[in-house]
Amino acid sequence: MSKDKIKEIMNRSPRKILDKSECYLLYESGIFGNKAVTWNSYREILESGWTGEICMRSKKGVARKQVRYNLKLEDVPKHIKQFAEIGIPENMIGFNQSMPDEKLVLQGEFMTDKGDFYLLGTTIRKPMNPALEEKSFTLEGDVAREMLVTKLSVESFCDLTGLLKAFPTSVIEFSAYKIPVGNMAETGRNTVFWEVRNY
Repeated sequence: MSKDKIKEIMNRSPRKILDKSECYLLYESGIFGNKAVTWNSYREILESGWTGEICMRSKKGVARKQVRYNLKLEDVPKHIKQFAEIGIPENMIGFNQSMPDEKLVLQGEFMTDKGDFYLLGTTIRKPMNPALEEKSFTLEGDVAREMLVTKLSVESFCDLTGLLKAFPTSVIEFSAYKIPVGNMAETGRNTVFWEVRNY
């Protein structure tokens, strides 16, 4: 079923991602490339042997602002219960490793329009949403591109340009760090891609 859905999305012309569930399907399938280490349940986290901090967020489009950052592993069940109380069951929660916010160099949203680059960015060293709310900037054209070239590793910038070619009308949400990160950190990538979306 998920393979059929992925094929449907990838065959759209132009290619668009229409809602949160489609975004998560492609994200978890690895189509966006480097990402935070993820799990689909608390049990999966325990079975993986992970002992670090966790972030969790709703996969339901209407509740996408429901996010918990930097949770200790033992506190995760309490937050799963809180999500359930507002109508978000565990199977609609995404879990990922907490990222090294103290190492952030740039994060935000990037897109192209008629060949021009647009970047809504922040250098505040906090999780994405609070960082953008605290202080953000917009850059366009070559200035936006140059900012990305200087902050993303060569490998990560190549990934970004590949995503732009694959999803030319989409917004790409990313975070870049001073150090290699994510499930492809060993390849020198310093950037994770959180979302590619048209919603």
